[in-house]
Amino acid sequence: MTLQRDDFEYAGLNSRDDLQVEMGNVVLPSAPAMAEQVTDIPALYGNQFNGTDFTSRTISIPVSIYCADNQDAFNQIMHNLSGLLLSDDPSDTGKEYPLVFGFEPKVTYWGHITAISDPAPINTGMYDMTLTITFVQSDPRATLPQVETPLKNGLNTITVEGTARTAPVIQVVPKRALKYIGFNLNGGQFGLGPENPDDQDTAVAPYTEVVDDPMGSMAMWSNDANVISGMKINGKYVYQGASQIKTDTRVMMIALSSGNKRYGPMPTTTNDTWYGPAYRYTGMTNSLTDWRIRTGVHHIKYSGTHNGRAIGQVAVLLLDANGETIGRFGIVDHGGGARPQAFLQLTKPGGTFTAGDGIHKDIYYGCGPSKAFTNKADAKIKIKKGTSTKTVTKYRRSRGKVKKVSVKETITNYAHVVNKEETDALSSAWLMLDMTKIGHTYTWSITQYDTSTGQPYKDANKYLIVHGTYVDVSKKYDTALGGIGSVMLKKPITEDIEKIHYTNPFLSITNLHIWKANSVPTNNPTYVATANAEIVMDCEEDQVTVNGALVSPVWSTDFPKLKPGVNSLTLTGDIDDAKITLKYLPRLL
Repeated sequence: MTLQRDDFEYAGLNSRDDLQVEMGNVVLPSAPAMAEQVTDIPALYGNQFNGTDFTSRTISIPVSIYCADNQDAFNQIMHNLSGLLLSDDPSDTGKEYPLVFGFEPKVTYWGHITAISDPAPINTGMYDMTLTITFVQSDPRATLPQVETPLKNGLNTITVEGTARTAPVIQVVPKRALKYIGFNLNGGQFGLGPENPDDQDTAVAPYTEVVDDPMGSMAMWSNDANVISGMKINGKYVYQGASQIKTDTRVMMIALSSGNKRYGPMPTTTNDTWYGPAYRYTGMTNSLTDWRIRTGVHHIKYSGTHNGRAIGQVAVLLLDANGETIGRFGIVDHGGGARPQAFLQLTKPGGTFTAGDGIHKDIYYGCGPSKAFTNKADAKIKIKKGTSTKTVTKYRRSRGKVKKVSVKETITNYAHVVNKEETDALSSAWLMLDMTKIGHTYTWSITQYDTSTGQPYKDANKYLIVHGTYVDVSKKYDTALGGIGSVMLKKPITEDIEKIHYTNPFLSITNLHIWKANSVPTNNPTYVATANAEIVMDCEEDQVTVNGALVSPVWSTDFPKLKPGVNSLTLTGDIDDAKITLKYLPRLL
């Protein structure tokens, strides 16, 4: 929504439409609160100046409420105003939100509400009132829209708007494995990997790339019945239908035919059967004893009377050299609209992940953070199942007498089902698995990503962000990794049987990278990233991540800042043909 000049927006709330107030003249403060730091030194003429503390900035926003003589309307607006601007939720403690004024829509102030003054009447006896909302910025700087610009290896000249220093965020996707990467900026240095040139020369690659499939083609995937016969999952299943590549986003999804998803015909043997396409990747020629895999699954469950009841499953299967399942990672729906769950499991070759079978291990099986869970009241749904005839006895009066007659009546039959409409972090989720097996130790992480920005989420209270280590002490799961499979399945629900239209979940698989884990002496420096890894050097958060995981060693004088005006930024590393992007927020004092 475009802001009018005399409107403001706070935390996504429009002053006129959501808060139902009219903004008055806002006078922005010329500077944040300042405190001079000095030390009195005996026998010294004057004192010693130690600098100035720049603390918070306070913005007073006068607003008016016009309700004439309608006290009920005024009371409702006041309750609404307090309820939207203030919060008693402990999880909101410490959070700050964006404030944008219509008279400078490109500038964002981040802060929090500290006071809403008592209303003062404009006209005596009426409910036209004025009051003041007090907004305080912990960081007194405002921000302009984010800038994204490509960089090249070597010297880059960056011209920064604004009047304050700002922190750069540099995203690098290299074409080959990297021994080190870093940059120099305004006298500061920041990098990842060995800083010493001799150590850089002797760095050893901990992984050798085996598979790099960005899901751009189905050429290396086969659904031949003999090829996929060993790919087992839990429960009953029928592999049929087809998958395709969604070329604009490069994901493998259910193939479409005239707008319909090609799961294949509904099984007639039982209603409790998974069905849909299964494929095996044919580009892996050697089995790996020690390995690393990085891959993603995407699941969107649609809301609605019938959509919420849909049952889908998307999974990447780990296979041995014979094509039998030895592990799986994915997302699964449950009946009646119950919330989805994510799973990461290991099994002996050919296992079906059946509860209590004693041959599989649940490394992770859950719904994600409890704070993301919402549950509507269960909705009872009647689904028409057709009609039937029934003979009933009725009594009719004829010529003064009552006669008993048999009459056939048409009766409408219904199936009674429930839609729980439960949602959580996985109702619309893109999850990335990064899992390494070295010896009998599995190190793993599952990270939820933002589908809009392609960046990992950081708030574990709202999104699935889990990691851990599992040691296979009994060597139960020591089978070498020999292949990969994909399944995208659904289960029939009453709506399928009675031919009630609904939307099945969107299921897809994104990316597939597999590496051989090399044996590296503990005293040798190792490469910091594999080819096509995403490296983010974030001077805003003071951290470096590789594929979303925090890493070290990081070397720096401090976390360098961009200054207003012209900056010289020099990148170093084997990144001549890498994709490099600089992101920053210009700031205003």
